[in-house]
This record gives sequence, structure tokens and C-alpha cells, in this order.
Amino acid sequence: MRPSSYAIYQSYANKYILPYIGNIQADMFNADILSSLLGSYCKGNGKGGMLSQYTVYLLESMVRSMFHYGVKKKLVQEIPFGKAEFITIKKKEAVPLSELEIQQLLYVAEKQGKDIQLQISIPIYTGVTLSELCGLKWEDINLETGEIYVHRNLVRIQHNMPASNSTDSQEAATVLAECELPENMCRKFIIPERLGSLLKAESFNKKPLEGNYVAELDKKAGRKKSVAMPCDAPDGRTLQYRLKTAGEKAGIKGLTFKTLRDTFAVLCLQAGGDVYSLAYVMGSGIPALCERYGQWMVRNDGFLKGIG
Repeated sequence: MRPSSYAIYQSYANKYILPYIGNIQADMFNADILSSLLGSYCKGNGKGGMLSQYTVYLLESMVRSMFHYGVKKKLVQEIPFGKAEFITIKKKEAVPLSELEIQQLLYVAEKQGKDIQLQISIPIYTGVTLSELCGLKWEDINLETGEIYVHRNLVRIQHNMPASNSTDSQEAATVLAECELPENMCRKFIIPERLGSLLKAESFNKKPLEGNYVAELDKKAGRKKSVAMPCDAPDGRTLQYRLKTAGEKAGIKGLTFKTLRDTFAVLCLQAGGDVYSLAYVMGSGIPALCERYGQWMVRNDGFLKGIG
């Protein structure tokens, strides 16, 4: 599991599940209580207001998984929850940028500065996620061999800290934290030539230290620094805002890093990349890739002529 995904699940458990069922004895929990929990969030009675259908589905899956794990470890008796109330919502289809949009976006980024140009070019030409981009350091890039090593996330994790107005109460706070990716999600692969040239030029001009982050912090953002992180640690929310602003100047509304990742996947498929190699480069599962990018995959059954 990605550290960023773990952080989301942890946040959901602390914010939505434990406040509601934390004081209930495990052997007293049943399908009716689960339905009541989900119903409260569907009607907007839960903490934080009404939740989306997908979030409620995710919470239901989490509760079921918690008790399934408890049964497996012989901590609780099996609970007959019955059929799930919320079905899996089909993921949205990928909407990659067109070739013209890519050129317009890169042109705008180039005019705004090398730091933004890098922050946009890296996900387009490597397919890294936003948290992976934030965690990327110059020590992870080998300009001599032309390889990049993706093995770290930089994510926001929620912590409960003593409230400023009371010694007894707590308030939620988020801090930046570096998290190593699971072994099966770490990968090392070749850097495309266009990105390699940009990285070499930036390395020559700024001569960054190996431990510096590649995505620079926006000095104008005025972000509150985390005492546990270096002062140059990039903030994903700031990077997302800068990407959205650059996209609007390029005539692309609602641009996200997910769109850049989709663009990378489609570029790879159009260049003749196979799904197995693409799954490795993107740190994703093959079924997930086939589901999301199936329409860009070329069916080839010519090999059948050579058997038998």
C-alpha cells in the first residue's frame, strides 16, 4: 500500500469511524449498526457534513475489512454483515492531454521558469504521482546513466496535538513526512531525452546538493514550515495550485497531476510500450492499467499464426 493511501485510510478511521463506533464493544457490533453509521453520513449527519457516495463506499469497505481482520486473528466472532450497501463506483476514464495541449502547457511552463517547467515535465515524462514528485531528490536522478529512481513519497499525515487553548483537548494538525514506497512499488527506469536535457541544464545552472528536492518550494507561498522536515520540502497543495494556474494560461481548465500521469501512460502506449513494462514504470497493477487505458491498447493476435 502506498504511504499516501495509508494516510488517507488512517485519516478516515480517525475522523469518521472511531468517533462513531469507538466505544461499542466489538462483539456487540452488527449489520444494523453498520447501516446506521453509513446512513448518518449519507444524510449529512456525520462529522464533516454529507459525504460523497464513493467515500461512504470506502468507509463501508474499511469497516468490513477491520472486522474481517479481527476474525482472521481470532479477536472477534464473525459478523454476518450481509450484502454490501454500496457498490464499487466505476473509475472515471482517463482524459489525457492532446499533443497540442502538451506543447501549449510546456510553452507556458517554460515562460514561467525552470522550477515550474520541471514540476510539470517530470510527471508528463515519468508518470510519477504528485506525492512521488514531492519526494523526489537529486540523489534519485543519475544524469550519467540517464536513470531515475522512484522510491519515496512526501505526504501530509494527520496528527492529534494539544489544543492551544486547553491542556485536555486535542486538535488535528497535518505535517509533512517522507515515506519509503513498498518494495513492489519502487522502480528505476530510463529518463526520456527531453526531460534528461532539462534536468542536466538545471543541475548545471543551480548545482543542487544530492539531498535537495527536485521540486522547489514556492518561496512566495508563505507555507508554515514543518519542524520535522527541511525548509525546502515542497508542498503538494502548492504544486497543484501552480499546475492549475499554468493550465489555465495554456487554455486547459481543471488540470491535475492525475491528468499528467494519464498523459504519460497514453504516450507510452502510443510509442509501443507493453502493458507489463508500463505497469512497472508507473508502479501500478496490470488490471488497473487495462481498465483505465484499455482503449489506447492495440490488440495484436498475429502471434496465433505461429503456434500449432
